[in-house]
Amino acid sequence: MAINRVEWTALPHKSRLAIEDQLGSPVVAAETQRGGFSPGMAAIVRCADGSRYFIKAVNPDLNPVSPRLYRDEALFSAALPNGMPVPRLRHVYDDGDWIALVFDAINGRMPELPWRPAEVQRLMETIQSLSTTPLAGELTGLPSVPDRLQHSFGAYRRLANTPQNLTVWERGNIDRLAAAAESALEPMAGDSLVHLDLRADNIVLAHDGGTYIVDWSWASSGASWLDKVCFLVNVATYGGDAERFLRGDQFLASVPSDHVTAFLIGLCGMWTEAVAAPPPPGLPALRDFQRLERDATLAWIRSRTGWN
Repeated sequence: MAINRVEWTALPHKSRLAIEDQLGSPVVAAETQRGGFSPGMAAIVRCADGSRYFIKAVNPDLNPVSPRLYRDEALFSAALPNGMPVPRLRHVYDDGDWIALVFDAINGRMPELPWRPAEVQRLMETIQSLSTTPLAGELTGLPSVPDRLQHSFGAYRRLANTPQNLTVWERGNIDRLAAAAESALEPMAGDSLVHLDLRADNIVLAHDGGTYIVDWSWASSGASWLDKVCFLVNVATYGGDAERFLRGDQFLASVPSDHVTAFLIGLCGMWTEAVAAPPPPGLPALRDFQRLERDATLAWIRSRTGWN
C-alpha cells in the first residue's frame, strides 16, 4: 500500500512556518510515513528542542475529499476523552487550502502482515476497551453508523441492475444479499464509540506494549461489536482465519450470527460497487485494496451462509 507522499519540505513555506510557530520550535528532521492511501504529507518530525510529533497535511489539489475528512478528524479527535488508546491531538493548522493535524508521535510500528495471532488478540482487547468509551460531551453529536452506511448498504439492490459487476454466486443470490444488507442497518445502531475504519494502517503498536488507534475521520455512534468485525475483515483480507477469531471472542459470541453476516454482506456490496468505479483523484491504489477486501469478505460470507 506504499504511495508517493508529499514531503514536509514540499509544504508551502508559510504553512511550515505557521506549524513550527504552533510547535514552538523549528523542525530539523522529518521522516515520511508511507502507510495508508492519502496522497498528503504524513511525517514524524523532530524539532530543535528535541520534541517529536506526527504531522499529516493535505489540500484539495491532492484529493478534493481529504480536507473535509481531516477537518472531521480534528473535530472528533479533540472530543475523545483522555486515557483512550489514541495519540493526543496537539494543534490544527487550517488556512482554507492546506489543513494540517499535529499529534503526539508514538514510538512504535504498524502491525506485520499477514496478521500474527498474538497481535490480533492484542487488538481485540484494545477494541473492546474502545467500545466501552462513554459518548459524553461533543461525542454525543457523532453521526450514527446507520446514517453513515444507509446508502452504501443499498449497493446490492442497485447492483441487481448491473449484474455484469457481480460474481456468478452473487447473481444467483442477489435478492437475499440485497435484503440482508438492508436488514443490517437496525442492528448497527447503538450508543458505543465506533471507529468504523479499523485496518492495519490505522493501528500503531507501541514499543512499550501499548496499542494506539489513529485516523478518526469516520468516528460514529453504533453497536459495540462493529469495530471488532471491521478489524477481522482486515485480518481476513491478509489471509487470516477471521471466523476462528470471531468464534474465540467471548463478546462476539454473544452477538446474533445473522447480525454479523448481514453487516459483512453490506460491506461486501459496498466494496463491489466501489471497485466498478474509477479510482478517486490522488488515490490510485484504493480500488485494488477495496477489491482485496471484497474478495476476502465474499469468501467469508459464502462460508457463513452456506448458500448455493
